[in-house]
Amino acid sequence: MAFRPGLILWLLGVLVVWTGAPVAFAAGDGSPEMTALFERILADPTDVDANLAYARLAERMGERRKALATYERILINDPGNAEARQGLARVRRAIEPAWTNLTVSTGIGYNSNPLQRPDTADRPGSVFGLIDARFRDERPLGWWRWRTELFGGGRLYEKTHQMSNGYVGGEIGPLLPVAGRAAVRPIVIAGYRWLDGTDLYGEIGGGVEVEGRFQGALQALRLAAVWRDYGEDWSSDSGPVIDLAGRFSRPALLFDNDALFIRPRVRWSDVGSNPVSYLPTQFEVGKYWEIGGRIDYRIAWTDVVTTGIGAALYQRWFADPVMSGADDRSDTYFAPGVNVTFSNLLTDSVDLRLDYIYQMQTSNDPSREFDAHLVTGRVVGRF
Repeated sequence: MAFRPGLILWLLGVLVVWTGAPVAFAAGDGSPEMTALFERILADPTDVDANLAYARLAERMGERRKALATYERILINDPGNAEARQGLARVRRAIEPAWTNLTVSTGIGYNSNPLQRPDTADRPGSVFGLIDARFRDERPLGWWRWRTELFGGGRLYEKTHQMSNGYVGGEIGPLLPVAGRAAVRPIVIAGYRWLDGTDLYGEIGGGVEVEGRFQGALQALRLAAVWRDYGEDWSSDSGPVIDLAGRFSRPALLFDNDALFIRPRVRWSDVGSNPVSYLPTQFEVGKYWEIGGRIDYRIAWTDVVTTGIGAALYQRWFADPVMSGADDRSDTYFAPGVNVTFSNLLTDSVDLRLDYIYQMQTSNDPSREFDAHLVTGRVVGRF
């Protein structure tokens, strides 16, 4: 199937449209049914059935604050009422004010081996410029709150231009409250990436994310599946890619000013590929399983200085042999690193972050073994 970037851009446009003004609903003050239920409640405020019926009707009529007060009244008299607890969480989330934020980071870096060549090959290093922008919007739309996320950016290499790349994408979905402060978020996903001035792939798909606040921080688990359509220049087929990923954190792990972040991931790719002249690990096509993740520990020494250490570790098993009659290819990627962030340098919304990462990959395919040193410095602004 030929790649059509126009379709991806159209879908991203649809995502932006969804961030418009909230949908209005008619008030229910004049409803005879609401009046009758209200009279029943006045006669007996502990009547759970009447209160639940009133709260359901108030939600349908768009009278969320009346529904909120009613669910609260039910829980005073019946603290274990599951429908009232779920309704209270749902309405609280729905009446939260809309918010929007934009984070932009830009800077420069140096990679000692951007082409990820083995020790026996020529390994040219290169300076690169980077930019990343992420837009996030959450607001009530209809019955639920909707979250829209859009992102784009890329890297431009000075010497190894074949590594210059860019990306744009987005996702949207409603936040459906479940128990307590947790929510289930079905999402629609669209994205596009280019590499070396040509179409690498476009993707369309969807998924579901469960998120909630536990141990004082937002935790999330996400299952997403996309159909990737690779450009003709990469001799690759189209196919599915499925990710199961988590975002977990624990503030105040050892001290009041530290935090631990864990991001596990399992990936299954079923994108077939003919022999490709060269694709770095992060862009590689194939049929494989991957399991691993990233762990980071950060500590804020002052209001200005925060330091961190972390590492990424991934194991990937391919369905294709290294060579005829040999074992299937297997790669192990390991990337420890350190970073320091200087917060609020110019204003209270601008940071400077410096990173060093050592990348290393071992494989039973000698041509896929490499190591590299990666240094970046970037300015991060929040709007």
